[in-house]
Amino acid sequence: MTTELRARQRLINARKGKRMTQEQLAEAVGITRAYLANIERGKHAPSLRVAFELARVLDGKLEDLFLEDRVRETHNM
Repeated sequence: MTTELRARQRLINARKGKRMTQEQLAEAVGITRAYLANIERGKHAPSLRVAFELARVLDGKLEDLFLEDRVRETHNM
């Protein structure tokens, strides 16, 4: 699984873990459902603002959602 695919899967898992639909998460973040769907499918990369908002709404850290595991381990040392 590629780094990008793992990051997309972490985002989807976090959203589903909060029992949120794409529509609910998109509204909470201030983006359209279509834009969120494109982020989850890898067609668009979120802006820094959107990435921070996704992490905030999902009660997570930005690095937990979007950084590669190896980079997160180095960052947490």
